[in-house]
Amino acid sequence: MKQTVLITGANSFIAKHIIPILEKDYNIKLLTRSPKAENEFTWDVHSKTIDPKALDGVNYIIHLAGSKLNDGTPLTEERKKMVYESRIGASDFLRDELKKRQQKITAFVSASAIGYYGYQDNTFEIDENGKKGIGFAADLSEDWEKAADRFKEDGTAKHVSKIRVSLVLGNESGIFPIYESLVKNNPTIIFQEGHNSVPWNHVEDMAGIFAFAVQHKLDGVYNSVAPVPASQQDIYKAISNELHLNKTEDIMPFNGQHLVSNKIQNAGYHFKFPSIQEAVQNLYK
Repeated sequence: MKQTVLITGANSFIAKHIIPILEKDYNIKLLTRSPKAENEFTWDVHSKTIDPKALDGVNYIIHLAGSKLNDGTPLTEERKKMVYESRIGASDFLRDELKKRQQKITAFVSASAIGYYGYQDNTFEIDENGKKGIGFAADLSEDWEKAADRFKEDGTAKHVSKIRVSLVLGNESGIFPIYESLVKNNPTIIFQEGHNSVPWNHVEDMAGIFAFAVQHKLDGVYNSVAPVPASQQDIYKAISNELHLNKTEDIMPFNGQHLVSNKIQNAGYHFKFPSIQEAVQNLYK
């Protein structure tokens, strides 16, 4: 008998790529404000309401819901509160609902963010023990992860994992269409200066890591970044090469400060698109 995975943020970019990976072996339930399919259920974090059928038979929860932090609007105190409530508030609400039902789950897998890091470490390779940054994004990520840990602390979930999400490269959404537009509109951008690392990941690997956390009942925090680091200029070069806009030199190994994904790889996850060249080539297939 298949076990059941409930996914919040059901209409998100990442969720749409997680579902095909898991639906072969698990029943999938989705939480959304506007359910349309038989396996979609309504909830509203702000009014603290949820269709009780959504939690029936649930063994795993993947928590992706959350208002965008950088959506182009001013980060006012009101918006900060909304962003906080949509992540931490939503997590606490789900845990409270499970406790009311005296329902235990096998694992709670929560999104977090690379906004946690301050990049103040005196090392090139920053792992999950990297120093926390200063400011709202870092505090938000820390509290997001603490909210996930509460599932294990009170016994609601046997396993808890937190996936620190990086910039997602995919055709439908994320940062890639923006990069592509920049290169198309200004092909010389690839020759400009810019050698800082960009923490990136192909959407299929991003989704794959969340699915892997469910399948292997992972515990702890994991960086979701591609194993081969790249600068912003490396990404521009890879796009330009695929579009045949400019003949560029080969992308050289990046040797600056960057996040690493050794922990998830040591857990057994194998990246489909480890390098920026492989990722961009796939997106143009």
